[in-house]
Amino acid sequence: MSADDQTAQALEALGYTTRQAQFLALVAVHGGYFLRRQFLAFTGRAHGLAAVRFLERAVTRGDVRFRPYGRQGRVFHLCARPLYAALGQEHNRNRREAEWDAVVRKLMTLDFVLAHPTVRFVATERDKSLLLQEFRVRQALWPSRKYAPKRAGSGLTTRYFVDKMPWFREISDPRLWIVYVDAEVTLRGFETFLEQYRGVLGALSSGVVYASPAPWSGPVRRVFDKVIVGDEAQCHGAAGFRDYCELRARIEAKEWAAISVADLQRYRMLDGTFQTASFGALYQRWRQVPDAPVTSAELATARRLDCVLRIHPLGDRSCVSQRTKTALRG
Repeated sequence: MSADDQTAQALEALGYTTRQAQFLALVAVHGGYFLRRQFLAFTGRAHGLAAVRFLERAVTRGDVRFRPYGRQGRVFHLCARPLYAALGQEHNRNRREAEWDAVVRKLMTLDFVLAHPTVRFVATERDKSLLLQEFRVRQALWPSRKYAPKRAGSGLTTRYFVDKMPWFREISDPRLWIVYVDAEVTLRGFETFLEQYRGVLGALSSGVVYASPAPWSGPVRRVFDKVIVGDEAQCHGAAGFRDYCELRARIEAKEWAAISVADLQRYRMLDGTFQTASFGALYQRWRQVPDAPVTSAELATARRLDCVLRIHPLGDRSCVSQRTKTALRG
């Protein structure tokens, strides 16, 4: 979980101790906001002058701003551009001020990260992209959003993984775990999240962690089963799979003259179904032997995603309590 030596040294050069530098590096990539108790949890120390001096110095230097909440609390925001630049994250949007609902989720995310000190987290768009490239997950399956250009004459900008949810790998576990931190009162956001990530989750051995202060395991499981496990009716059969293979082959060969708008629309619809690693293997087999039959049993097996659900209660100390939300807005 801790920053690597080079990153820590970059912040130590700015006058922070090793543990302070590691904590700030962690905050920078996991939301940009933190509470005093989270710093204490990271260092493993009780309340004391060391934490007070660290925070006062960071605020005085302009690396951190704070806002009061409640009667005596403070929320700290790591905002200094030079500090992010020292981390190689100069343009990370975490240094920008966020709406309070977003701040709550960022604080919850840091709680989750701090609760898992032995795993290797993947936080930035660059690192997530490199990891999926390593796993050979097609870029077409990555969750993305297009943004209008800020200057005339520029094209649309495509950003990936804009939800900024943490990913992680565990020792001796081949799965890629993707976390959803829920600060909402319904599961609509969780369902949308799963739909956006279904392609990635189906392309490799994976897991989803649902984290919230007091999750309802039954409803969470039902949403997961609905999107990830799915219904057998979603399978288009052998004919649909052959259409998918033919359309994908044309698109990969960039035979745009032979592809209509209707073809593209059908491909997008089929790609949402035939997106698991097993379907990928069947597609590669089809490329080698187009006339080889694909059985219904093979299709049924390929449709199953190697993805599991884990539920993580953040606990009563989570900063997402209604009292804290009200105080933050006030």
